[in-house]
Amino acid sequence: MIEINDLTVTYKSDKEQYTAIKNVTMTIPDGGTCALIGPSGCGKSTLLKAVAGLIPSFEGNVEINGAPVNPKEQTIGFMPQNYGLLPWRTVYDNIALGMKIKKSPALLDKNTIKGVMHQLGLEGLGHRYPKELSGGQQQRVALARVFALKPDILLMDEPFSALDAITREEMQDVFLKLWRKFEVSTIFVTHYVEEALYLGQKIVILSAGSGSISNVIDNPLFGVENVRGQEKFFQMGLKLREIIKKDWEQAWES
Repeated sequence: MIEINDLTVTYKSDKEQYTAIKNVTMTIPDGGTCALIGPSGCGKSTLLKAVAGLIPSFEGNVEINGAPVNPKEQTIGFMPQNYGLLPWRTVYDNIALGMKIKKSPALLDKNTIKGVMHQLGLEGLGHRYPKELSGGQQQRVALARVFALKPDILLMDEPFSALDAITREEMQDVFLKLWRKFEVSTIFVTHYVEEALYLGQKIVILSAGSGSISNVIDNPLFGVENVRGQEKFFQMGLKLREIIKKDWEQAWES
């Protein structure tokens, strides 16, 4: 479970001070997914970094499974936009990297790595380097690395944005299959309305400019079989776009 209460992050420099996110409160239950959507500069990535324990100073509280966020004690899977693969390491070594960083003998399990590689269709590619893979394959390696960790929570920053539309949909399905197996509480940032509808049990809209939550939507279409081709998916997408557009227009007018 991820619990965020009155989270405010303020950045300071010699010349200025500005608030990236303000009074954010939200809860992601055990095994739940939350899609975080909002315009550039509204604080989405800052929110992820705070939950990941990468921002040392903030106001409010962030708890993982009832304890304050602490990357040294909790296993936090973090997947950046560029996948975070090291070009000089093989596929296998990139997947094992998270385990080695945690330095836990229980995590340094070759069978776990091989099992995740099998689930993601990466068998036979362990000796290759990232530059020898397609974008979709690189994405699979990044997913294998975070799921091999068996994380307490999973944080994903626009994980599929660099992929073409067909590959992106394929990877969304791959992610859902793994997520259902591991049941890990997940927050992911996206700019795509359809992606938010397809992957998010809960959709949180961050307001333009203020870094606060403007809307929280419980998604009735999550988990519906073959939902992408259904009229209700299209209509829900239009409704969500209208909510976002109205919010952003109000923000820029104020």
